[in-house]
Amino acid sequence: MIKLTRAKKPDFLSDEKVRELTQKFKADKTSVWNKEQIKIPLLNSSNKKCAYCECKLDKEAHFMEVEHFEDKANNADKVVLWENLLPSCKRCNGSKGRHDVIAKPILNPYIDEPKKHLKLRFYRLKKKTDKGQESIDVCDLNNTERVVRVRFDIGDKLENTIEDAKEKYDAYIEKKITGRRNKLINIIKGLLRECQPNSSYSATTSTILYSNDIFNDLVQKLKDEELWDNKHQKLYDSSKKLVLDID
Repeated sequence: MIKLTRAKKPDFLSDEKVRELTQKFKADKTSVWNKEQIKIPLLNSSNKKCAYCECKLDKEAHFMEVEHFEDKANNADKVVLWENLLPSCKRCNGSKGRHDVIAKPILNPYIDEPKKHLKLRFYRLKKKTDKGQESIDVCDLNNTERVVRVRFDIGDKLENTIEDAKEKYDAYIEKKITGRRNKLINIIKGLLRECQPNSSYSATTSTILYSNDIFNDLVQKLKDEELWDNKHQKLYDSSKKLVLDID
């Protein structure tokens, strides 16, 4: 989970439209939130990812659902309140269900900074606060099959790529050929792109990347060789903000 910035309320959700849709929901329980004018701005605000687990929502089996932070069954007046809506995958939405976020608070990534409440240990999220633990439990963020194993597979691939980057660096130092330099630069940029806010499970990937001694050593060596440019630095700074503490 990473910090998100809520987009401006879509023009579609005028006060009049909100009243209309709310009344309709109360009357016949119609899914009044299931509209492109609502779903698209929500999806864009989360980098097309689930606000909770960070899986991509534009892939098969991970289609977006509009999640009501304060559940719609007990908070009908907030059924299309923009500040109450989040983009979610079906698994996280179903796990959270009718959980009372007022009585037992969980993280809202549009409001809370998740890294203040969560840390990472062996691809599993761990609590830094009670709110963090409640979020892990309620959204099932350590589901072995659906989340932890995916984090591991992505992390394992990242670690292999770091090893490849080290080999590319050694090959370049041995013989400073332009082609080798370009391959090295591109692989480093690829690593950094895997850890951007719009990447799947970016809290995990960025944490793995910046806790890797080989990568950190490579960064300094690239700077010493004047192979580190502004594009590298921009990607570096963006992903560094997402890093979780490691337990």
